[in-house]
Amino acid sequence: MRTRDFSRAPAPARADALVVVERPGAGAAWVRATRRAARAADGHVWSVGLRARDGAGAVRGRVVCFATVAHAQRFTAGLDLARDRVRTFCADPDGYANGVWRAEGDVMAHVERFSPTSSERAQGRLPPSVAPAPPRRDRRARTPGPASSPAPVAGARGTPARAGAMFLGATRYRGPHSWAVLAREWYPMVAAMRRMTGYVWHRVYWEPPFTLGTLAFFTDRDALVVFARIPAHRRLMTWITRDRRHGTGGYIRVHLADAGRPGEVP
Repeated sequence: MRTRDFSRAPAPARADALVVVERPGAGAAWVRATRRAARAADGHVWSVGLRARDGAGAVRGRVVCFATVAHAQRFTAGLDLARDRVRTFCADPDGYANGVWRAEGDVMAHVERFSPTSSERAQGRLPPSVAPAPPRRDRRARTPGPASSPAPVAGARGTPARAGAMFLGATRYRGPHSWAVLAREWYPMVAAMRRMTGYVWHRVYWEPPFTLGTLAFFTDRDALVVFARIPAHRRLMTWITRDRRHGTGGYIRVHLADAGRPGEVP
């Protein structure tokens, strides 16, 4: 369900800004120092480490959520912009919350229509309805069709600091049995996402006892929106929101890169 009120959702959902800081070839000392600096920063809400690869080799860093954009800006001002890759992302006011994490009412349901792409918004066209997805055995369901795919983007692989959009979300599951059922839909969805033009990087995180969350980075918002429309993602979302047998809450926040920050990755 769409919402702007994340007061009942976990702390990361309430963050208005997110900073990615990463360094190629970073050692353990830099990783520890960056983790300490992030946690001690004013407005720190939540953070998690990252490991990625690009043409320069291994890259390590941290994704840090802040209460406000001003807090994020103060944190980035203290970073070594000559050596670190830094990018600030600002949260879109509109997001999604379900079940026990929904402030407007304890409801588990999926949205009726997808979020619009930039071309749909510019042309005033309604985005398509969230129609039932084809079964997994249909090989045509593996990737988005030509009509819904964004144009190829240069550098569609890389590290989070070079992305233009990302989503941060989580689902509270009932227990290990729900995770086992989830795996049937999760792995095909991740495989389809990694094949997409516009996919950059993702990681999964765990919060006790049974919450699993995802950070996923894309070249731009349109690539993120197209990911939401692939059949594998539609199957997963309709499965978890149809009742409370496997999950009791969930949220998704979309963050867009603030390309105007001086000294950050262009």
